[in-house]
Amino acid sequence: MKRIISLLLAVTLALSCTLALSSCGEKNNRLPIVCGEAGMNDIAGVATYGVDYYSLGVKAGDMAADILIDGDDPSAMPVATDPNPALTVNSAVADDIGLTIPQAILDRATDAQTSTVTRVESAIVSDGADYVVGILQLLPHVALDQANEGFQDQLSVRMNAAGKTVKIYDNDASGEDSNNMTIATTYVTQNVDLIYTIATSSSVAAMTATEGTDIPVLFNAVTNPVGEGLVESMNAPGGNVTGVSDINPVEAQLDLIAELTGKENPKIGFLYTSSETNSVFQVKTLGIPHCNEKGYTYVESGIVDITNLQSAMLKLQQEGVDAIYIPTDNLLANAAATVHELNCGE
Repeated sequence: MKRIISLLLAVTLALSCTLALSSCGEKNNRLPIVCGEAGMNDIAGVATYGVDYYSLGVKAGDMAADILIDGDDPSAMPVATDPNPALTVNSAVADDIGLTIPQAILDRATDAQTSTVTRVESAIVSDGADYVVGILQLLPHVALDQANEGFQDQLSVRMNAAGKTVKIYDNDASGEDSNNMTIATTYVTQNVDLIYTIATSSSVAAMTATEGTDIPVLFNAVTNPVGEGLVESMNAPGGNVTGVSDINPVEAQLDLIAELTGKENPKIGFLYTSSETNSVFQVKTLGIPHCNEKGYTYVESGIVDITNLQSAMLKLQQEGVDAIYIPTDNLLANAAATVHELNCGE
């Protein structure tokens, strides 16, 4: 009897798993995702108005050259932004989830083609340089890598044009705050001429490490530099820290969801990392007030780490959201492929 019961339980469990997998794989359970960051949208999203991180890096390279070569004062250098985020679509992901992108969006979309700068390798040297720059990047992923690459490319061009050379230390913190501070402190000990930081926590660490010194900090990929205390204002930083913000047009991205779903009042699921202040800022300060203003309903699903991702997405599916919005978020951008796999039931 026990053997028969065990066999029946095994068959029941196998059947349940098969049905669950079949249900997850159905296209009507897959949700359109709009990502705040274009690189993540290229992997997991269907469309977005996205900033170009390589171009933001190029702008930072110019600012660094202005400080190092021309002697410009960081305290008077306004924080730069991407003035015209491009609308791009991802037809491959749309096909995966069974979504037809409205023709009106396709007609407005542009190709996400970045015009790159040709790096002057001879301007970047290992010894005897005119200037030394330390790069502190939070962790490797597409957007932050592009901000790094654009910076180095443009800085080499400016150095070459001025007949100067630069030595570059390039380190990432593997996503750890303790590593941020260790690397920043090391750069201060090495008395570098400028620290270029990529992402919010790396920038805050460098600002802290350089207190009491005259080493300028130039940040990139920081969504809310005023709220993080990096600058006094966007137009007048007021200290030895300035840079480039990757703030994206959250309101336009949310309105894009209404257009994608064909619903005047869509139900939007906010998926974000609750421990990333830049993500919280985009959701709480920009996203939710816009939803309230436009009459969109919304559900929040914050994660602490990547182990929470599957349950967070399941929550949004069970809440019956029409689409998911993911702000500029380092943890989720690094897990973009996993986000897409979970959305497709893979």
